Amino acid sequence: MLLASALVMGMPALAPGAVVKVVQTDANLSQRLAREPNLALSRARLQRRVVIDVNERVRYQQFGGIGASMTDSSAWLISHALGPRARSSLMEDLFDSAGIHLNFLRVPMGASDYTASANPYTYDDMPPGQSDPSMSRFSIAHDLTYIIPTLRQALKVNPRLWVLANPWTPPAWMKRNYLLDNTGALGGLLPSAYAPLASYFVRFIEAYASQGVPIDAVTPQNEPKSGAPGVAYPSLTLPEADEADFITRDLEPALKAAGLPTSIYGGDLSWSSSPYADALASGPATGDLAGIAWHCYFGSPSKMSQLHSTAPRLNQIVDECSPEIRAFGTPEFLISSLRNWASVVAVWNVALNPQGGPVQVKNGCPNCTGVVTISERSHAVEFGNKYYQLGQVSAFVQPGAWRIDSQSFVRYGVDSINRETISGGLDDVAFQNPNGSKVLVAYNNSTAAISFAVKSDGSSFAYTIPPQAMTTFVWRR
Repeated sequence: MLLASALVMGMPALAPGAVVKVVQTDANLSQRLAREPNLALSRARLQRRVVIDVNERVRYQQFGGIGASMTDSSAWLISHALGPRARSSLMEDLFDSAGIHLNFLRVPMGASDYTASANPYTYDDMPPGQSDPSMSRFSIAHDLTYIIPTLRQALKVNPRLWVLANPWTPPAWMKRNYLLDNTGALGGLLPSAYAPLASYFVRFIEAYASQGVPIDAVTPQNEPKSGAPGVAYPSLTLPEADEADFITRDLEPALKAAGLPTSIYGGDLSWSSSPYADALASGPATGDLAGIAWHCYFGSPSKMSQLHSTAPRLNQIVDECSPEIRAFGTPEFLISSLRNWASVVAVWNVALNPQGGPVQVKNGCPNCTGVVTISERSHAVEFGNKYYQLGQVSAFVQPGAWRIDSQSFVRYGVDSINRETISGGLDDVAFQNPNGSKVLVAYNNSTAAISFAVKSDGSSFAYTIPPQAMTTFVWRR
């Protein structure tokens, strides 16, 4: 498709004093990363209207990237439902500078709930009653058939992809319930398994590197408090004190001894689990952490701002969200996360089929969709709202950009069941790229058009944004 190639990435470089380039996606996709008429930067006096003052003299976090998770299901669909030419085209649409230029991937270590087969797996599964603390049976053979080739193809298109990996569960022999699931939160980590689990991480990172897939970061565990009745997919209970112990006594020393530069992010829980993140950030593991990872499902992104105020050294990323099951969707997920100190923002599956699978078991996400939808029957690829809305940020904001100051006209909160809410109005986030250009991403989440002005360095421009439209403005002066 390479829509962005013709309409976005093919735009000429912006010279000092140039006009403002405008690209827009609307809710019904009548506009998909569509070029709007250029706007003129003016020094005329501003009319009475909403004004966004973009101020590069006030800086926040550096931007790391926008991305998604290459789950077993996603890699299987890309590998098995698409022919070589369609696969190559999709990789360019997703990761190339002529596409939406995603630059972050999350990779499950073994099975997650999104696994093409009904049989979950790890890299060191043993018969019941047997264990393998020496990792003599460790193997990534499962991943060699379609996960590794798909990741290599993505890295070939974008060699600067930042890859984070984490397990949904360790091997069953490391757990108290001796199962891969965690029903009833009974699947905690055995005391004898801490050191073997650290070795498991090292073996995984080394095995992936030998296949041309470098792992830049890990989290010790996906959603380490996810155990509940009926949760039958791979998972593990790992309380914050245990995660801290594992990081300081086992994981960080093992990575260091192996000469691996892989960084460690703690938590990997929803914003509502801020006590878990606070304990890691203020406890003995803080010196071994590069940052904290979050999910979007409960709580407010303001928790990231609160953590930044007490632990400003720690980088913060949101490495999982299915915004389609939230009330506000992808645009507000992106903007609210970035406005609250997230350097990386990622949605869940790169690709799913029209039924929202393959999925191993019922997982509480019946309406989840991929960045793209791939039909196993017709072999067609569908690009939905999420693809274009991610591109409104990822195709324009460069890794290394600084988030800069801008005014937002909505309020973030939570509802009665602790899910994020956002009031109606105009939301936005602004960046200054390493090349000096400025980017403002705006979203009108209301049902009426909103007229506003943007002020920057003594110049301004005006725009009327349609309801439910996401608009990106790029200029350099």
